[in-house]
Parts: sequence; structure tokens; C-alpha cells
Amino acid sequence: MKSVERAVDSENIRTGRCFVCGGAPTTGVGEHVLPKWLQRKCGLFNKRLTLLNGSSIPYRILTVPCCVECNTGFLSKIETEVQEVFQRGCIETSEHRLSVARWLAKILVGILVKETALLLDRKNPVSGKIVPADFIDQFAHCQLMLQSSRKQTRFRALHSTFPFTLYWYRIDGSDNAFDLSTDILGQSIAVHMGKLGVAFVNDGGLQMIHGQKGPYELEGATVLPHQFGELAARVHTKASLRDATHFYLSSETQTHLTIEQQYVRPFTNSALENGESQVFRPWDSMLFAMRAARITGLEKSVFLDTATGIEMTTLANLFPGADINIVTKDEAISPTHF
Repeated sequence: MKSVERAVDSENIRTGRCFVCGGAPTTGVGEHVLPKWLQRKCGLFNKRLTLLNGSSIPYRILTVPCCVECNTGFLSKIETEVQEVFQRGCIETSEHRLSVARWLAKILVGILVKETALLLDRKNPVSGKIVPADFIDQFAHCQLMLQSSRKQTRFRALHSTFPFTLYWYRIDGSDNAFDLSTDILGQSIAVHMGKLGVAFVNDGGLQMIHGQKGPYELEGATVLPHQFGELAARVHTKASLRDATHFYLSSETQTHLTIEQQYVRPFTNSALENGESQVFRPWDSMLFAMRAARITGLEKSVFLDTATGIEMTTLANLFPGADINIVTKDEAISPTHF
């Protein structure tokens, strides 16, 4: 837990110390946010990641400061575990789920830490960095989930086995395909690599309240790449509408770490019709349609009929005989389940 405190300390971030323990970094290139094995498999060395300011950076130089102990220790262990999961193309056990969540947390934090070192506007250096160093403090729980790999950890969560949201899907597509999308404010990330697609939200598992298997209860289903993009957009949109967090009581000994959720703490005093506190703000179909169009490369009209306000989906073929409202336009369905 002290490593987490040091890792999110704004001064340690500004001075380029190890991104997962706050210790002195190596003099080498540091930790590749997207590992070399993934870049080789999917041909990403010259592909580029779009940053928050609209600029882009090649994946091959997407690195962050990291000490030798972390790089060759628990981070290496996570990479090995995750590589095996992606080669298998499915998440079969709770251990697999936890390993993938830790890996996605590393990527999410790593991208943000990189952006704390890059100028918002290269032509105007006084504009500061893309991401302020003190913003990383909001991802302390993400760091805690990542670093729980250092020692045996007991999780006591309210909504599922672990205090995060994660859904996975089999992808019917190329073995070497890759795509990545995020919602920074919602603290969510989705990755499609080869035959596996996963979406992770650092929300304590709040999305699990509305379904353990995700949008339309499709976790584990075989979907096309653009269908996974839609599912990722639904998870991202839900993440951006979160209106609550959790209170934690965590502790640590020499051998064990305990991460325990106590209760849900709303951000606002908004209440639902049944009197319960609002956990998510009302669904925003326009926001979803815009995000889905951006991720999938399809037109926004595929996901929303602006004339009628009817939301649609590319997932209709996955519900033969299901009790879901089928609409005529584009043979799509309205989002009654998520």
C-alpha cells in the first residue's frame, strides 16, 4: 500500500520515478505500456495511439519509467499470465479474470503516466502537460488492483468476486487483430487482441449491479470485431455515467493484502423513483451512439435514429427468439437490457 502511495504521488510522477512503486527508475527505456510480445504479434511497432489532446504516439515508444525490481518482478509475472490467457482466447477461471484486470489496469495507468510527461501543445510549452501529475491520484485504486499481484490478496467485494468490472468475449476475426479504447473519466479500457476482447472498469464492480455478464448478458459470446466495439462503447458509456464510488477498508501484513468494500457512497443526493440512491446517471443514447461510431468506424445512424430517438444495435443476430423489442430499421433492437 505504501508503493501505491508513492506511485500516485505527483512529485514522484513529475520527476519520472517508477510508475508502480515511486522508486528510482532504471536508466533504460523503462516499461513498455503495451508489451513487446503483443507489439510483435499484432504488428504494432509503427501503429499509433491517439492521446487525449488529439496527438498520437507510436506504440514502440509508449514507455514509462520503471525500476528493475518491478519490471522483472511482479509486472513480468502479470505479462506471462496474460499472454497465456490471450493465446487461449477465453477467460476460464477467476485467476484469469484477475490477471487480465491487473494487466488492463497497468495499461490504463501507464498511458496516463506517459501523458503526464508530454506537452499539451508543443507550440506552447507553458500550456503544461496533457495530463497533470496530480490527476493520477484518482487512479490509486487502479494501482492497488495492479499491485495486489505482489502478495497474496483477499478480496471482499459487494457485487462480485473482485472489486472491478470486467467482461470478456470471443472474437470471430483475425488472430493478429488489435484495437484499444478508453474512457479516462470513467476509468475504463477495452482491448481486442486476436480472438479475445475484454473490457475493464475501475469502478469497484458497480456495473455488475446491472448484470454479471455485461450488456445484454453476452459475456463469453462469440462476436464480430465491430460487435465487440459496440459492447465496449456500451461499457465505456456506462462508466462515464457512474455517480457513486465505494468506501474501502484495506489492510496489509507481511504476507497478505486485504481489499474490502464496506458500502457504496453516492457522489450526489439524487434518488431513483424507488427511493434508492442513484448509482448511474440516466443513460445517454447520443453519447453512446457517438462513442460506438468512433470505436467501430460505422455511421452514428447505425446506433441511433435521431428522428425517433430509437437506439439500435449491431447485436440483433445474437438474440434468436429472445424477448427483446425488435425494431424494423436496420433489423436492430432497442437497449432494454443495459
